[in-house]
Amino acid sequence: MLRIMIVFITLVLMFPPCSGGEEDIIIAVASDGKTLKDSVSQRAARCPYFLFIDGTGKLLEAVDNPYADTRGGAGVSAANFLAERNVTIVIAGMFGNKMKNVLETKEIAYFESQGIVEEVIKKVLEKK
Repeated sequence: MLRIMIVFITLVLMFPPCSGGEEDIIIAVASDGKTLKDSVSQRAARCPYFLFIDGTGKLLEAVDNPYADTRGGAGVSAANFLAERNVTIVIAGMFGNKMKNVLETKEIAYFESQGIVEEVIKKVLEKK
């Protein structure tokens, strides 16, 4: 039992819990391309790609939007997809009302913005 306690205390000291800072932020950007140099897509739910970015502005992953070509319900489906990925902020040119409602219910912030992804991210992170 004593060994288990010592191992546990050692692990806690080696890997302290997160402080709740920038590393907890995950930003999803509706994008026309797969890089930070591409444009923010005008269509939130039907964008070609979602870029996942951390709180320091680093690109974590670029993902094809699985709902870009669906016939109906793209906004609700995309919002739920982003919530499942633990996104805290979503950025796009425009959001539909249904997507806004789901994001609000899931307590995910959203911003309408235009321009190059990298520049828009810098502006959003300065405001946080």
